[in-house]
Amino acid sequence: MLQVEESYIETDQVNAMSKYRIYALILGETLPEGKIFECEIKKIDFDKQAKRKFSPIQSVFSEGEDVDYYKTYVTSLRYVDPIKIKSEYVIVCDIEEDKPGDALGGAIKTIDRITRFLSLACLEDVKRKFGRNRGSFEPYVYQVNKIYLLDGNDKESDVEYKLESGHMYLPNRPEQTEWRDSGTGKFLDEIYNFHDEIFERALKYLYRSSVGYLVLDSNEKIALDHFKSIEIVINSLSKKREFKERLGEAVSKIGITPEEKKRIENFWDDRSKYGDIAHPSLFDEVERYPNQFPIPSNARYSGGGFDSIAPSILLKYYQYIKGVFIVDIDEPSSQGDSSSKEGQFSRVYEISLWGTIHHNHLFYYTSEKNKQKLILNLKKAFAREYKLTDDLIVEIEILPSKKGVFRERRIKLRVCTTT
Repeated sequence: MLQVEESYIETDQVNAMSKYRIYALILGETLPEGKIFECEIKKIDFDKQAKRKFSPIQSVFSEGEDVDYYKTYVTSLRYVDPIKIKSEYVIVCDIEEDKPGDALGGAIKTIDRITRFLSLACLEDVKRKFGRNRGSFEPYVYQVNKIYLLDGNDKESDVEYKLESGHMYLPNRPEQTEWRDSGTGKFLDEIYNFHDEIFERALKYLYRSSVGYLVLDSNEKIALDHFKSIEIVINSLSKKREFKERLGEAVSKIGITPEEKKRIENFWDDRSKYGDIAHPSLFDEVERYPNQFPIPSNARYSGGGFDSIAPSILLKYYQYIKGVFIVDIDEPSSQGDSSSKEGQFSRVYEISLWGTIHHNHLFYYTSEKNKQKLILNLKKAFAREYKLTDDLIVEIEILPSKKGVFRERRIKLRVCTTT
């Protein structure tokens, strides 16, 4: 996989621990001009900004022989500034660093911290003037627009800073135009038309997590999406209160291995305790890193990327749920309706996101009042309807209900689908 690193113009002036000056446009309700901590806020009119060629920092796609080597590929920008600011005020930060990217990262950390405190101070200013029950948190916003190199007399000179796209994904693909296994095409058709909402939602989160780094999702979102793809499945299989208890119950239902269970428990701990994802970590690790750009994330999560656990859970869930049938018990028709005679089944059609479906939901018509006989008749009728041997019906469960009449209850019936 080709890795293209940050590039910048090297000159005799750009040496170790050079001095840089970073200009960022800033906008907020109150902008006190002059020195502010390690920086300075001052006014620069639009004409002077144009002469200085102020422009937001943006990544560019790599070019050259390394890129041309591949016929096809996917690559992505390492940083995109999604905002536009028009302001005559700038915040200026001088910093000494090895190279422009490190200076940019250090300046952004400083400016970001100052704007956080400016935002809170502005709210306090409103409360002191108009009352403690007034005001809201309105963030000050900034955008880096220029990097200069400074000489010994603090004279500014342009630095051409270029942040290029990173890795190459799927180079020279496709490798073939037919599936490796002859049954994969049928499998694709089955899962596409299966229309189980748990399955659809879990796959949606899993896919988004897998492409998150390409579309510049935050590390936190990538981690959360990845874990959601597992959590949705596990939560659907158990009513236990705690996640790890639900996971323990799901293990036997869909065949989660001990290794998979351990990894999922680690994902949960990353997400919920240690990784600065759903809950804060004990300290801000990034503040202790050397200056760099783009700014790294505090999120620490051992899943995501090309992980094998989440898709394995999803495939196991599919094998499980496609064999689950929900059967509503109903009285046979007394009007001579041939579709609802004693011992017959009919499909229950439901409205879903994908139109009208009948996802393994059936009516079974019977006048039998004895519970044991009814279940025995149901099992035989179901095996006959779907041309199964009795041993392939591996589970029959009477689902909880407030209805007192047994014949109005709902029954879950599961068929083995791994033979």
